[in-house]
Amino acid sequence: MVNTKLKTIVLLTAIAAITFVQSSTARAQKQETKERSTMTWEHSDNGERMRVVIEGKAEFNDDYTDIRDVSVGGYVRIEEDHDGQSRRYEVRHSSSGQLERTYYVNGAARPIDQEARNWIAKNVLNAVRQSGIDADKRVQNIFRQHGVNGVLDEIALVGGSYAKRIYFQALLKTSSLDTAQLQRVLHEAAAQISSDYEQAQLLIDIAPVLTGKESAIPAFFEATGTIKSDYEHKRVLTALVKNNAPTHQVLVQTARSAARMSSDYEKATVLKTVAENYLVDRELSNVFFETVETIGSDYEHRGVLSTLLKKVKLNEDVLSRVLTSASHISSDYEKATLLVEASNTYSGDARLREAFLQAAGTIKSDYERGRVLSALMKNKQIG
Repeated sequence: MVNTKLKTIVLLTAIAAITFVQSSTARAQKQETKERSTMTWEHSDNGERMRVVIEGKAEFNDDYTDIRDVSVGGYVRIEEDHDGQSRRYEVRHSSSGQLERTYYVNGAARPIDQEARNWIAKNVLNAVRQSGIDADKRVQNIFRQHGVNGVLDEIALVGGSYAKRIYFQALLKTSSLDTAQLQRVLHEAAAQISSDYEQAQLLIDIAPVLTGKESAIPAFFEATGTIKSDYEHKRVLTALVKNNAPTHQVLVQTARSAARMSSDYEKATVLKTVAENYLVDRELSNVFFETVETIGSDYEHRGVLSTLLKKVKLNEDVLSRVLTSASHISSDYEKATLLVEASNTYSGDARLREAFLQAAGTIKSDYERGRVLSALMKNKQIG
């Protein structure tokens, strides 16, 4: 009896969780061919639904309260289910060149009176705003009239992460933001965009804009810190390093941000990117090797150190830290492979003899330890 009750409670809890997750959804889809373009956007929330379909090209009036025109053979359809009542507004451009407007309530055609016009005005604007339709043009108009603050005020009225990202990107294309404006955009994005994917897409677009605006870098990493997905987090950090001539500050903050990742693979990928751009610097060295030590996978640990070894002109201190870090690798094979590589790369550096021997001494396997000692003798680092 107790088991039956427990199963019932678990089942009801699962159903409630599924219902909660599915209570608010938004989908956007666009299909284009040489002949036709179709855009569909739909949003549902607790039984309330809005759907927009645009076939062809639509033009809106200046305040986005109605459709001004539709390309020949195309149409715009806006549907809403709200409080048990359905409404639909269609604007079609017939082959005869006529613009036809129809309005339906619960499936029955109704005249477009003042009540209908009020509904149309409200829902055309809402549909455009929430779907990201015509975002580039809208942002340009708002920016001309009200500047960056006006655009950010408009973005605050947008509900979904997808449309918010579209508006933020349109703002980036509209104007060359100064450092203070870019900082505000990053703060707003961090606060408003909940989707990891959308946040990452926006930050990847912002990464090249940071050049010459170092004061905005902390805000960039603040926004990056809101991303929970290690994969999306990694995409942002690698884009930042690869799309800029990375400064000391960028490399330090990137290595520090990577430390928060739980995935060894994603973390190692970021650290390899940092290693390829390594700057000999005490703070970077400390943060970099501290983050390396958080990698649980011996394979990924060795991979990061191997990438760093390929960096030319590493000083004795960094090489010594590579050997110390290698001694913390559990796998005898991975550890020996790294030490052999280090020996072959820096065969003439006798000052590192003691560090090599200490690291080799942590290898339990006689075979793997022999591999390392043979390499050291061959390269005249011992013997």
